[in-house]
Amino acid sequence: MAGQIQPVNASIRPPMPRPPMSMAPPQAAAAGITPKEIIGIVRRHMILITVCTMTGIFLGGVAWFLLKRYAPQYRTEAYIQVMPPNDKDPMVIGGSSPNKDLYYQFRATKANSIKRQGMLEEFLRKDKIRATKWYKQFEDKKTPVADAVEDLEKNMGASAHRDMTWIRMSMKCGDAKEVATIVDEMVNLFIRKQIVMATRDIKAQLTTYNAQERSLGKEVSTAIDSLETIRLLSKYTGLSSKITFRSYMDEKISNLEKTYSDLDTNVKQFQVQIETFKARAEGEFDEVVREQMERDPIAAGMRNSIASMAPLLATQLMKFGDGHRRVRETRTAIKEMEIELGKRQTFIAETQRRSSLRQAEDQMKMLESTLKDLEAQRTTAMDEHKELDEDRAEYAKYEQIRDTKQEKLDILSAHIQKLNMIHDDPLVAKIQSTGPAPIPLRASFPKIKMFLPAGMMFGLMLGAGLAFAIELLNDLLRSPSDIAKHLRMPLLGAIYHSDEDDDLEDVDLCHVVRQAPYSIMSESYRQFRTNLQLSDPTKKHKVLFITSGGADDGKTCVAANLVSTLIAEGRKVLFIDSNFRRPSSTMMFPRTETDGSIPEHADYGLSNYLMGQCTCEEVIRPGGLTGLDIVDSGPLPSNPAEILGGPNMKNLLAKCRETYDYVIIDGPPLLLTDAKTLASIVDGTIVVFNTEITKRGTAQRTMRELRRIKANVVGSVLIGVRSMKGGYFEEKIRLYQEYQEGQIIRSV
Repeated sequence: MAGQIQPVNASIRPPMPRPPMSMAPPQAAAAGITPKEIIGIVRRHMILITVCTMTGIFLGGVAWFLLKRYAPQYRTEAYIQVMPPNDKDPMVIGGSSPNKDLYYQFRATKANSIKRQGMLEEFLRKDKIRATKWYKQFEDKKTPVADAVEDLEKNMGASAHRDMTWIRMSMKCGDAKEVATIVDEMVNLFIRKQIVMATRDIKAQLTTYNAQERSLGKEVSTAIDSLETIRLLSKYTGLSSKITFRSYMDEKISNLEKTYSDLDTNVKQFQVQIETFKARAEGEFDEVVREQMERDPIAAGMRNSIASMAPLLATQLMKFGDGHRRVRETRTAIKEMEIELGKRQTFIAETQRRSSLRQAEDQMKMLESTLKDLEAQRTTAMDEHKELDEDRAEYAKYEQIRDTKQEKLDILSAHIQKLNMIHDDPLVAKIQSTGPAPIPLRASFPKIKMFLPAGMMFGLMLGAGLAFAIELLNDLLRSPSDIAKHLRMPLLGAIYHSDEDDDLEDVDLCHVVRQAPYSIMSESYRQFRTNLQLSDPTKKHKVLFITSGGADDGKTCVAANLVSTLIAEGRKVLFIDSNFRRPSSTMMFPRTETDGSIPEHADYGLSNYLMGQCTCEEVIRPGGLTGLDIVDSGPLPSNPAEILGGPNMKNLLAKCRETYDYVIIDGPPLLLTDAKTLASIVDGTIVVFNTEITKRGTAQRTMRELRRIKANVVGSVLIGVRSMKGGYFEEKIRLYQEYQEGQIIRSV
């Protein structure tokens, strides 16, 4: 099947084109590693991790054996019972349960005091401790006490359990009998010290409280004497503030206030009456006066007489007429009677108004006199009440002083009595020993159950650390994920390493597509071609420049196989070799004569055309394949960058755009200025990275150079990709080979 071009399956729907990724500067890779990457690293280095783990288990077993034989450690414990922290009243039987948090804090405080430096130094001064082999191991050192204290702080433990009522005292050393002796001596010393401290504090409190009791007794006696003196000097009784009934002085003032208020009200009423009487005397007659006038009998008789004369006058008018003498006499008599009636009524009204006004004024004077007497009595009573209040206030002050001091004295006396009872209590320190520490029967260190798992964990961590170090210290671009993570640019193709495909034996890697069309590498180039075409649906990228960051990255191989995939589709392609320093077109596509023989000398190349030594038609030659033409590099000019950027190169590309479907330029790496010049004038640039050569820093610098000249980078190609254990490419290679083998069998 060699030499055949595998046709593209038209029934397979190509993927939708992806928009080109932004050419923004690549950001720093994320600090974290995804779980999938961690699993991949572990699977790739499983053998290393396993060897390190087994080595750790072996070393853990050896360490356990040596320590058990030459440096065993024995450990024992003793317990100290701790009573509740609240001070129990010795006068009360029983008591309330203590607060758990406070109780635990009290036990923890006691436990911490055991390992105080002063306590440890006093413990080391005991003769029984200095006679032990444990202490003698420090005697040859410069600071034996300091070293012994440091060892105690490290190996002696004193802890309080939250849910228990005791302190656990423990010690660890190399002798079983001595470890029990050390714990017992420390427990006894601690209990004695606590008893001394507790009784010392109580004695100091008793001394202070007794002095306060005597002082309070004197103050109470002084207050009692002051109260007696006030009672003797005061002319009033009932001075004590504890008397709750009302005193005679309060009753007297209350009665005077009530009487004064009533009189004041009467005075105000009479003032109103006087004003009313004055108004009656000066103005028109009011209803009251008129009523008195109507009640007067003389006035009533005169009104009756006038009324009786009215019928007589009417009779005379009818009998004699209006001008008769008798009529005139009768009328005159009636007028005189009416005048007398008016005088009588006026006399009665004036007499009544004057009489009422004089009577009201007399009563007003009497009330005002009585009111003045009551005011004087009230003033006297208020002065006496004020004097009584002053005596009472002074009496109450000393009474309060006496009661306050007496209350304090009673409380202090009861507290002194309790302290005396507590001082005589055998559990005054609130601790007691539960028994001696037992002699341990077996060593507590080392333990096989601890050393073997510890060795295994150490080996496992070491193996994992080495695996991650190997992975993280490798700064090559090894996978497509590295391109996405570190460069943030589109990846058009990932070309497998030749070692991953058994079909590539004795195959020129520059012609894989033609010589091994069914290989996985050939399929990778076809995928690269498809992705390139889908990334440019408008067909604007007709002139493509293939370059790389450094030499020997495989860009020429990529360019040659890309040409093979394009002409396999029936495209017309021009391959331009612009690498004047390392030309390759004549080796990949040898020049042949019409009869198929190789000529003895080369014709013109690209440099000849750029320097004006030949025409465009003279520099283009057939490539030996249908649809392929070649432009060789030609001789090395003295100024390659200048002529590549000149007008001749631009004219050549412009003519080729009209004649060919694609123009593939195999150029120098970006180490040279030639590549930058070409990248700035072509339609698109494809950057090739090699997994075995290209480092991340080199790739990032390459992309920075292209951005600086504003080159249109279409994408990148990663060649030499190896399948990693448990990775995507390993599975893809396996599935492709199985599928390809089945297709070949069906073809046969």
